[in-house]
Amino acid sequence: MATTTNSKFRQKLDQFWRVLFLDEHGRPKSALFLYSFCLSLLFFTFYALSYGFLIDVIERAMPGASVLVRNIAQSVLPGLVASIVCCALFFVFSDRRLVPVAYIWLTVYALIALITMAFLTTKDEFSIFLYFFAMLVPVGLISGGVTSLLLFRRYNNKKVKDETAC
Repeated sequence: MATTTNSKFRQKLDQFWRVLFLDEHGRPKSALFLYSFCLSLLFFTFYALSYGFLIDVIERAMPGASVLVRNIAQSVLPGLVASIVCCALFFVFSDRRLVPVAYIWLTVYALIALITMAFLTTKDEFSIFLYFFAMLVPVGLISGGVTSLLLFRRYNNKKVKDETAC
C-alpha cells in the first residue's frame, strides 16, 4: 500500500515538473524559470531558518523591553538577516536576474498562502493568521526584493555604461 501511494505521489510530482518546467524532450523550457524557482525554495528555507533561530535569541536579548518593541524586533531583524544572506547570492551567479526573479516567486508563494488561508479558515482564525503573516512575511519580501532589484538595476546601468565607453 505504501508503494502505491508513493508511486502515485511520484507520478504527480513528475507531472508537475514536466508541465511547469520541462518540454516534451525533458529539457528545461526556461533555465531562468527553473533555476529561479529552485533558488526561491532555498530562499524560503533561509527565511524560515532565520526566523526559527533568531526569534528566541531576540527574546532572550530583550527581557525588559515591551511586547511591542520585542515583536517589532522579532519581525524585522530575522527578515533583514535572511535578506542579506539571500541578496549576497546576487554576486555568486553569472545570470544576475536569478535573485530578483526568485523574489517574485516568493511573492507568488505569499499571495497563494494568503488566498488559500482566506478560503480555508474562519474569520477569527484568519485574523490570527494575518497577524503572524504581517509579522513574518512583508519585511523579508520588501527588503530582499527591493535590494535585489536595486542591485540588478545598478548592474545593468554599469553594464550599459561599460558598453558605451568601449
